[in-house]
Amino acid sequence: MVDALGVNMRLLYMSVFGLGAVLCGLAGVMAAPLLAVEIAMGERILITTFVVIVIGGVGSIRGAFVGAMLVGMVDSLGRAYVPQILTSLLPFSVADTLGAGLVSASIYVLMALVLLVRPYGLFPARS
Repeated sequence: MVDALGVNMRLLYMSVFGLGAVLCGLAGVMAAPLLAVEIAMGERILITTFVVIVIGGVGSIRGAFVGAMLVGMVDSLGRAYVPQILTSLLPFSVADTLGAGLVSASIYVLMALVLLVRPYGLFPARS
């Protein structure tokens, strides 16, 4: 629609990409004094984001929102209750180690269960 109005689309795409790159660089400059800057510093967030997108459905905004809510709830509730439940069943040293591992794997188990039931995610994009 904007192309029909005479806007140069190549210039628009290039400008938006350049603005995104500038904002990325600014975020890096602002985060560098506070965080350790290393090569794989965003890896954990990127993997969690991938899990959210797969659970919700690739290309679906509504699915991304629902996936993020589910991942957040499973992770938070797991961190709150799994160690307490395991401590009542097992010795503390075993429960502490096992609880941390189970909580870390819980979002991946959720993703596997969702993909078993709905292979395209909870809310796949309409095509």
